[in-house]
Formats: sequence, structure tokens, C-alpha cells
Amino acid sequence: MKTSTVQNHNPRTLGRLALCLLVLGLSFSEQASAATVTYVGSETGSPGNNYSVQNWSNPGTQADPIPKAWNVGTSEVYGSSGYIQIRPGPTDVYQGFADGNNLGVGASTNPTLLSRPSFISSVTGGAGDFVNFGGYSTYRGPDGSAIYRQGALAVAVNNGPYSPELPVSRELIPSSYFGIAMHFTVNAGSYFRVGLAVDSLGSGTYAPDYVGLYSNSTGTKISSLLNRDGSADMAFFDIDARGDILDTTFDVSLWQKSGTQGSAGLSLVTFDAIPEPSTALLALVGMGCLVIHSRRRR
Repeated sequence: MKTSTVQNHNPRTLGRLALCLLVLGLSFSEQASAATVTYVGSETGSPGNNYSVQNWSNPGTQADPIPKAWNVGTSEVYGSSGYIQIRPGPTDVYQGFADGNNLGVGASTNPTLLSRPSFISSVTGGAGDFVNFGGYSTYRGPDGSAIYRQGALAVAVNNGPYSPELPVSRELIPSSYFGIAMHFTVNAGSYFRVGLAVDSLGSGTYAPDYVGLYSNSTGTKISSLLNRDGSADMAFFDIDARGDILDTTFDVSLWQKSGTQGSAGLSLVTFDAIPEPSTALLALVGMGCLVIHSRRRR
């Protein structure tokens, strides 16, 4: 007479097996997925956080660090992988440019400071005016030390009205208009956080109510409601293109509610690669887990 065994149905055994399969599955799941965009949150530079937006490149000191709400590492800086600081400097600027411009890199006065990260293959500006006037916010430069009067690319907010969906509540935002401030193309296999600084032009009139990212594959992903009050705001999005087989181009959109729209400016863009376990490591862990499980069964 044969006796039955319940070893294979032990909840702990089944749990270990499920975990092994999950880890192994994660190591291959990236290979068949399209790019995704997730709105992370926003931050306002204020005395309470040592003006973390304006001090984006300065970590402070060990004794008095400048807290960065959406920093992905331990350095307390944004832009560890790259940045675009649009037309900072002491000189007044008012210059109009067509769509696809170089964002003011190499300009004779107040040139844009750009360090393009390896995971971005191209970046261009939208149609608008480069501006920098007295009364604008002061920002640190990329070295974390120099202080500049911060400029911007101001674009007409006149496309619409539309009502995209808010990221958490899934509600539609009030009828609003948008303008495109920048285009950038993400290399396949990338995973990073992008920060977009606005409301630095001395008056909330030239600030957006929302910041958005658009691509053909993801549609429009939009931030929560920002404060149009002349205090620098920064909206953060995570872009996961680890499963892409093709590069994806995104548009940075600045939104204003109907009846208040005019123009809005983009001042700073930061890029920070998000650390993660490698796909190969996940695969090895998953397969090792299955081997151990198999030996325990024997």
C-alpha cells in the first residue's frame, strides 16, 4: 500500500517556489514591455528646505545637508546623470526661436549649460522665446557653487483646451491649454528620473498649473497641481524604457487652466539614473533559487 506525501503542498515550499519564479520572471519581463512614465511628485524651493530646487546641484554639508525630496541616490543633488540649465547669467535676454532649436547652447550671452546623459540621444527646444530679466529666481550652476540669475524658454500656452487625467485620483483636470517646451529622445533600455523646474520668472503669471510628458506610446502623463506664485517648483517623472526595442521621443508640456493661459517658462531639466539590480543578477538569483528548491525536494 502506497503512502501519500504532503511535502510538495507545504505552504512554505509553495511560497519559496513562487518567490523563485517571481524573481526569474522579473529578469525577463523587461524584454517585452513598452516604455512607461510615472509621475513621482513635485517640490517647491523654500526656506523650509533650504531652497532645494534652486540649490539643485549643491548637497550642502554633512552637518547641514540640503534635503532633496526626490533624490534617487545618497548625494542630495539632482542632475547626477545630466542637466539642461536654460540661459542662466547676468545679462538680459529676449530672443525668439523656432521649434527644434538647440535650447541656447553656445549662445553669445548667457549660454545654456547642457550635459546630455548617455541615455538621451537627442534634445531640442520648442518654439518660443529665451528670456532672462531682473527679478527672476537665482539658481546654483552645475558646479554646485556658482550662482546665476536663472533664465528660461517661455512658450505660448495655446493648444487646447484639453482635460488630461490626474496621476493618482484619475480625475480629469479642468479644461486647460498647453505649450511644448522641449523634446527629448530616450535610448531603449533606460531607467531614470527627470526633473522639470518651472515658476522661476518672478511672477506666477508665467508659470504652469501642471507639467506633462507626452509620447506616442504613453500618451500624456501629467503632474499634480502646482503653485503659480513665483516660487520655483520642480516636477519629477520616472521613465522606464528598459523593455523598449526602439527609442522613444517625449514632449515636455506646460499646462495652464483655461482663462489664465498666456505663456509659461521651463528653466531647468535634470536627469538621474535610477539604480537597480541588473537583469543578469536577477536571472542568476532566480535560477539559483530554483536549484535550491529542487535539491530540497530530493
